[in-house]
Amino acid sequence: MEGRLGRIGRGSLILLAALAVSAPLAAAPPGPTDRRVPLEPTSWPFTAIGRVNVVTGPGHRGHCTGTLVGPRQVLTAAHCFYDARLATMVKPHQVHFVAGQARDRNGGSSVASAIQVAPGFDLRPTAEAPPGTIPPGMLGRDWAIVTLAEPIPGVKPVRVRPLSGASLPDAVPGAVVALAGYARDRPYLPSIHRGCSARLDAPEPGLLASRCESLPGESGSAVLLLSDDGGATIVGIQTAIRQGGGDAATGLGVAAGTFAPALEAALKE
Repeated sequence: MEGRLGRIGRGSLILLAALAVSAPLAAAPPGPTDRRVPLEPTSWPFTAIGRVNVVTGPGHRGHCTGTLVGPRQVLTAAHCFYDARLATMVKPHQVHFVAGQARDRNGGSSVASAIQVAPGFDLRPTAEAPPGTIPPGMLGRDWAIVTLAEPIPGVKPVRVRPLSGASLPDAVPGAVVALAGYARDRPYLPSIHRGCSARLDAPEPGLLASRCESLPGESGSAVLLLSDDGGATIVGIQTAIRQGGGDAATGLGVAAGTFAPALEAALKE
């Protein structure tokens, strides 16, 4: 590929949204051995992770993964809200967040009242980026903050922790990197890859590269840093997987330092 993505690496960057309005995603399981396992979201921080459901019309719906990061703020990927049929972003009333969903149980839910995407985010297909992939220059803008109409009682948010240029977990002794989300192979129960790794500000400043396995439906999943005392913080979000570059387990996304200022401002409103 040409342009900025050509410098990131060969192969297409496949978006991880599980949206019926998008072109089919031909992403295979992320590695020769799938390290993801089912997760019952009964304890924090996993109670704060949930499905971001998007409805664009009869028979046109899908989901991503989001994490409650404030009383009414949910962090996820911006491309989750792109309606490919209309080539525009969806409205807040079309978005519904369900925290800690486990089959027919959940920890609470709310419709969105506002959606803030990164300035300049544009997912319209180009010659360099056909439908289902991300255009050059958009990977670092693929984040969104959803404001819920109502808070979800009893669900503790997860704090965002910017770590510039860190290689994790090595940079934080005793910590464990994990990624949990609602993948298309298990859409109503989260899966988790615990014990993966991530590099922040790589392969370019503001981005994130990980060895955390994921499938469509896990777009916007928080890359978590879990401490041995039970703490948890978000160091970034995973939004895409690299396909055809010789390493099917490579995940890409946005480092927390990119969206932390916008989230801080949203929490003050």
